Amino acid sequence: MINSGLEYRVGYQRNREYRSEGERRIARFLQDNHIRYQYEPAVLVNAPEGKPRIWYPDFHLPEFSAYIEYFGLAGRRSYDAGVKRKLKTYESMGYQVIPIFPWTFAEDWKGYTMSELKRVARGRYENLMSKPYWSSARKQTYGSSKARAPYGSRRGGYR
Repeated sequence: MINSGLEYRVGYQRNREYRSEGERRIARFLQDNHIRYQYEPAVLVNAPEGKPRIWYPDFHLPEFSAYIEYFGLAGRRSYDAGVKRKLKTYESMGYQVIPIFPWTFAEDWKGYTMSELKRVARGRYENLMSKPYWSSARKQTYGSSKARAPYGSRRGGYR
């Protein structure tokens, strides 16, 4: 684990009080896998009522531009309605949210979480590669045998 510098101070949340055992387990998993996170960061959303609101998803993973929400009270009718509302709102805002429920822990929740992070990363990569730049760049040959100016040379680079 990283133990110095600003990244350690803001990226890892050691000895923090979590709202539930599920959140503590998720935090520990993220730490063990060196995945930086922010715990309960403020996020602006356009709530279904049409008013901007500040919500606090459980974990923000800045490396993946994704969030993890632990829905620890799932199974209660009023809570479940809120879960559906929250997930729908996040989706409409374009936020990538990985939902985790109490029963997820009875399965391979670590594999599920990593698969979801892979899906998010792959989706972002595919979005990048669909940009017009890449269709024109593919026509060029980057591996040609012509001598190229070294990066940072006077022929169009930085020193």
